[in-house]
Amino acid sequence: MVLSRYVLREHIAPFMFGFAVIIFLLVVDMILTTLDQILGKGIPVPVVLELFFLNLAWMVALAVPMAVLVSTLMAFGRLSSDGEITAMRALGVSLFQVIRPVLIAGCLLAFCMLWFNDRVLPEFNHRARLLMMDITRKRPSVAFSDLAGVVVDDFPNYRILFDRVDKSGRMMQNVRVYHFDGDPYPVNIVADSGQVIFDAALEHAFLNLFEGALLRIDKQDPTLQIKSQFEWAQLQLGDAGKQMSRSSSTYRNDREMGIAMMQARIETNEKEIGQSIGDISSRTSMLFDTLLLQHNTAEADISAFRALIGRVQANTRIVGHKAQEANRLRVEVHKKFSIPAACIAFVLVGVPLGIRVRGRSPAIGASLSIGFFLMWWIFLIGGEKLADRGVIVPWLAMWAPNLVTMLIGGWMTGRVILERHVLRSQGL
Repeated sequence: MVLSRYVLREHIAPFMFGFAVIIFLLVVDMILTTLDQILGKGIPVPVVLELFFLNLAWMVALAVPMAVLVSTLMAFGRLSSDGEITAMRALGVSLFQVIRPVLIAGCLLAFCMLWFNDRVLPEFNHRARLLMMDITRKRPSVAFSDLAGVVVDDFPNYRILFDRVDKSGRMMQNVRVYHFDGDPYPVNIVADSGQVIFDAALEHAFLNLFEGALLRIDKQDPTLQIKSQFEWAQLQLGDAGKQMSRSSSTYRNDREMGIAMMQARIETNEKEIGQSIGDISSRTSMLFDTLLLQHNTAEADISAFRALIGRVQANTRIVGHKAQEANRLRVEVHKKFSIPAACIAFVLVGVPLGIRVRGRSPAIGASLSIGFFLMWWIFLIGGEKLADRGVIVPWLAMWAPNLVTMLIGGWMTGRVILERHVLRSQGL
């Protein structure tokens, strides 16, 4: 019991160090990629802090397993470099007895992270998405930062499309705007560049367009097109409102659902797939009956024949869509378990690595941890992409990183134990 408390106490400071460093790096990355898009846009500071707080959930989910690896490496590295592992062996304490409390702690931490990923993380992701949507409506310029090549339809009567954003993140290039003002044909506006601005006094969002043309269909003669050139034009996109409204939504994507919710969605998809397949079968039989009828009669009902084909094609697309969604949800379900289980896998790797490295420097433990974590993360992300495309089964894609890590850790641990036995048999 004393030994277990001593070994676990050695892990506390390295764990906190690793956790703090990883959270810091993720926060910096978030600031560089996300927060710079909304800072300076007039968003209240409490709202920015709330968005930052809600995004901490996914950072914690990633930081905890990596912090386990850092703490295991550094703790066993110190115990090995100070000769304490050798002293324990001399007193008859096996290496398994030293590792056992760390494995138990890793299992407990994995169960806690499973609960966190299933209950807390989906709610935080859901609230963060809704808050970002509210910010987008309050300050429309935020919405354009990552929407190059996507039709933006957030504003009444306008559809906006652009190719790219310049390095400053403010000026859009090759802009095309479709304005629906009640006429049968929309007004088509093309411009070399454009910029969304916000008038704080009027609480309005505007789109400034530069070097473009306005194309309009003549109401009297639809075969004629009226073209007007301009150097600068301004469109009022909408009223941003004086207060940012807080919205609610029952829709949740796969990152915003717990395990039970995803399992229910999978069962619903499988039921709908079965219904669609049954409908395809019955429609196919009807299609063959129609073909036989048309072959034996002089009059052919082409419209009914085309309707049957269209229905079969529609059901086929539904089956493909539902199967893909169900597969993606299965990937997320296994990921809920796989990421927490990495706490156990990293203990198995960290112990033999720490004993072999024998380093006191935090930089050594951090660098080795980053290397193994990157390998594990590449396996996880690559497996997720392959599973989403149906190349490999979801459980294998999500558990392969942990299985490979555990195999490497078990092999290294066995080598360390074998070396100790050899040295002991030689009297060293």
